[in-house]
Amino acid sequence: MIGKMMILDPPAFRQFFEIKHSKLLSQLIVFGLGLAYGAAGIAANAGFIASFEGDLLRNVLVPLIFLFFGLLSAWITKIGLTVLLWAGARGFGGPGRMAHVYRAASVALIPGILALPLLTGMNVNWLTILAMIFGVAWMFLICVRIHEATQGFGGWKAYAAVFAAFVFFASIYYLVMPTGAL
Repeated sequence: MIGKMMILDPPAFRQFFEIKHSKLLSQLIVFGLGLAYGAAGIAANAGFIASFEGDLLRNVLVPLIFLFFGLLSAWITKIGLTVLLWAGARGFGGPGRMAHVYRAASVALIPGILALPLLTGMNVNWLTILAMIFGVAWMFLICVRIHEATQGFGGWKAYAAVFAAFVFFASIYYLVMPTGAL
Protein backbone atom coordinates (compact mmCIF):
# COMPACT_ATOMS: atom_id res chain seq x y z
CA MET A 1 0.00 0.00 0.00
CA ILE A 2 2.81 2.44 0.82
CA GLY A 3 4.33 1.65 -2.58
CA LYS A 4 1.06 2.52 -4.28
CA MET A 5 0.92 5.75 -2.32
CA MET A 6 4.46 6.53 -3.46
CA ILE A 7 3.38 6.19 -7.10
CA LEU A 8 0.46 8.53 -6.35
CA ASP A 9 -2.39 6.00 -6.66
CA PRO A 10 -5.46 7.91 -5.32
CA PRO A 11 -7.38 4.85 -4.00
CA ALA A 12 -4.32 3.80 -1.97
CA PHE A 13 -4.51 7.02 0.03
CA ARG A 14 -8.15 6.39 0.96
CA GLN A 15 -7.44 2.73 1.76
CA PHE A 16 -4.54 3.76 4.01
CA PHE A 17 -6.97 5.36 6.46
CA GLU A 18 -9.25 2.34 6.47
CA ILE A 19 -6.67 -0.19 7.64
CA LYS A 20 -6.39 -0.42 11.39
CA HIS A 21 -2.59 -0.50 11.51
CA SER A 22 -2.08 2.72 9.50
CA LYS A 23 -0.93 4.52 12.66
CA LEU A 24 1.76 1.88 13.25
CA LEU A 25 2.86 2.04 9.61
CA SER A 26 3.14 5.81 9.88
CA GLN A 27 5.28 5.53 13.02
CA LEU A 28 7.52 2.90 11.43
CA ILE A 29 8.08 5.13 8.40
CA VAL A 30 9.14 8.03 10.63
CA PHE A 31 11.42 5.70 12.62
CA GLY A 32 13.06 4.43 9.43
CA LEU A 33 13.46 7.96 8.07
CA GLY A 34 14.96 9.09 11.36
CA LEU A 35 17.51 6.30 11.23
CA ALA A 36 18.34 7.28 7.64
CA TYR A 37 18.76 10.93 8.67
CA GLY A 38 21.03 9.85 11.54
CA ALA A 39 23.05 7.53 9.31
CA ALA A 40 23.49 10.33 6.76
CA GLY A 41 24.71 12.59 9.55
CA ILE A 42 27.19 9.94 10.65
CA ALA A 43 28.44 9.48 7.09
CA ALA A 44 28.76 13.22 6.52
CA ASN A 45 30.69 13.68 9.76
CA ALA A 46 32.79 10.51 9.68
CA GLY A 47 36.05 12.45 9.90
CA PHE A 48 34.82 14.40 12.92
CA ILE A 49 33.58 11.24 14.63
CA ALA A 50 36.89 9.46 13.95
CA SER A 51 38.77 12.29 15.68
CA PHE A 52 37.45 11.32 19.11
CA GLU A 53 40.09 9.53 21.18
CA GLY A 54 37.95 7.21 23.27
CA ASP A 55 36.66 4.05 21.62
CA LEU A 56 33.34 4.19 23.48
CA LEU A 57 32.83 7.80 22.48
CA ARG A 58 33.90 7.30 18.85
CA ASN A 59 32.15 3.98 18.21
CA VAL A 60 29.02 4.17 20.37
CA LEU A 61 28.06 7.44 22.03
CA VAL A 62 28.61 9.94 19.21
CA PRO A 63 26.91 7.75 16.57
CA LEU A 64 23.99 7.24 18.97
CA ILE A 65 23.73 11.02 19.36
CA PHE A 66 23.56 11.39 15.58
CA LEU A 67 20.89 8.67 15.39
CA PHE A 68 18.90 10.32 18.19
CA PHE A 69 18.95 13.68 16.43
CA GLY A 70 18.05 12.01 13.15
CA LEU A 71 14.98 10.47 14.82
CA LEU A 72 14.13 13.80 16.43
CA SER A 73 14.50 15.62 13.10
CA ALA A 74 12.19 13.18 11.32
CA TRP A 75 9.56 13.47 14.05
CA ILE A 76 9.71 17.28 14.16
CA THR A 77 9.56 17.47 10.36
CA LYS A 78 6.46 15.27 10.34
CA ILE A 79 4.78 17.47 12.94
CA GLY A 80 5.68 20.63 11.02
CA LEU A 81 4.45 19.25 7.70
CA THR A 82 1.24 18.02 9.35
CA VAL A 83 0.45 21.40 10.88
CA LEU A 84 1.18 23.23 7.62
CA LEU A 85 -0.93 20.83 5.55
CA TRP A 86 -3.72 21.13 8.11
CA ALA A 87 -3.51 24.94 8.03
CA GLY A 88 -3.52 24.93 4.23
CA ALA A 89 -6.57 22.68 4.25
CA ARG A 90 -8.43 24.84 6.75
CA GLY A 91 -7.44 28.00 4.87
CA PHE A 92 -9.02 26.63 1.71
CA GLY A 93 -12.22 25.53 3.45
CA GLY A 94 -11.41 21.90 4.19
CA PRO A 95 -12.45 20.04 7.34
CA GLY A 96 -8.85 19.69 8.58
CA ARG A 97 -8.87 16.11 9.87
CA MET A 98 -5.51 16.48 11.52
CA ALA A 99 -5.31 12.83 12.64
CA HIS A 100 -5.57 11.63 9.04
CA VAL A 101 -3.14 14.26 7.77
CA TYR A 102 -0.69 13.33 10.57
CA ARG A 103 -0.76 9.66 9.59
CA ALA A 104 -0.29 10.33 5.90
CA ALA A 105 2.39 13.01 6.32
CA SER A 106 5.00 10.36 7.05
CA VAL A 107 4.52 8.95 3.54
CA ALA A 108 5.09 12.42 2.10
CA LEU A 109 8.46 12.60 3.86
CA ILE A 110 9.88 9.51 2.15
CA PRO A 111 11.06 11.31 -1.03
CA GLY A 112 13.03 13.65 1.23
CA ILE A 113 15.67 10.92 1.36
CA LEU A 114 16.78 12.16 -2.06
CA ALA A 115 17.87 15.45 -0.48
CA LEU A 116 20.01 13.94 2.30
CA PRO A 117 23.38 14.14 0.50
CA LEU A 118 22.80 17.82 -0.19
CA LEU A 119 21.33 18.73 3.20
CA THR A 120 24.12 17.04 5.15
CA GLY A 121 26.77 18.62 2.95
CA MET A 122 28.12 15.17 2.04
CA ASN A 123 28.05 15.78 -1.66
CA VAL A 124 27.00 19.01 -3.32
CA ASN A 125 26.87 18.92 -7.11
CA TRP A 126 24.32 19.30 -9.89
CA LEU A 127 23.13 15.71 -9.47
CA THR A 128 22.32 16.10 -5.76
CA ILE A 129 20.59 19.41 -6.45
CA LEU A 130 18.53 17.74 -9.17
CA ALA A 131 17.71 14.85 -6.81
CA MET A 132 16.56 17.30 -4.14
CA ILE A 133 14.34 19.16 -6.61
CA PHE A 134 12.85 15.86 -7.78
CA GLY A 135 12.30 14.77 -4.15
CA VAL A 136 10.55 18.02 -3.21
CA ALA A 137 8.34 17.85 -6.31
CA TRP A 138 7.45 14.25 -5.44
CA MET A 139 6.65 15.27 -1.86
CA PHE A 140 4.44 18.04 -3.23
CA LEU A 141 2.45 15.59 -5.37
CA ILE A 142 2.05 13.17 -2.45
CA CYS A 143 0.76 16.04 -0.30
CA VAL A 144 -1.74 16.92 -3.03
CA ARG A 145 -3.02 13.32 -2.92
CA ILE A 146 -3.20 13.55 0.88
CA HIS A 147 -5.40 16.65 0.56
CA GLU A 148 -7.58 14.97 -2.02
CA ALA A 149 -8.09 11.96 0.27
CA THR A 150 -8.44 13.74 3.61
CA GLN A 151 -10.06 17.05 2.67
CA GLY A 152 -12.13 16.09 -0.33
CA PHE A 153 -10.31 18.70 -2.41
CA GLY A 154 -10.07 18.27 -6.13
CA GLY A 155 -8.10 19.94 -8.86
CA TRP A 156 -6.71 23.39 -8.25
CA LYS A 157 -7.85 23.57 -4.62
CA ALA A 158 -5.63 20.68 -3.51
CA TYR A 159 -2.66 22.07 -5.44
CA ALA A 160 -3.18 25.61 -4.10
CA ALA A 161 -3.53 24.47 -0.48
CA VAL A 162 -0.37 22.37 -0.69
CA PHE A 163 1.49 25.15 -2.52
CA ALA A 164 0.61 27.59 0.28
CA ALA A 165 1.84 25.09 2.87
CA PHE A 166 5.08 24.47 0.93
CA VAL A 167 5.81 28.20 0.55
CA PHE A 168 5.48 28.63 4.30
CA PHE A 169 7.48 25.41 4.96
CA ALA A 170 10.28 26.64 2.68
CA SER A 171 10.42 30.01 4.39
CA ILE A 172 10.77 28.37 7.81
CA TYR A 173 13.32 25.90 6.50
CA TYR A 174 15.35 28.75 5.02
CA LEU A 175 15.42 30.49 8.41
CA VAL A 176 16.75 27.46 10.31
CA MET A 177 19.10 26.15 7.62
CA PRO A 178 22.79 26.60 8.48
CA THR A 179 24.34 29.26 6.26
CA GLY A 180 27.08 26.88 5.12
CA ALA A 181 24.46 24.61 3.53
CA LEU A 182 22.92 27.40 1.44
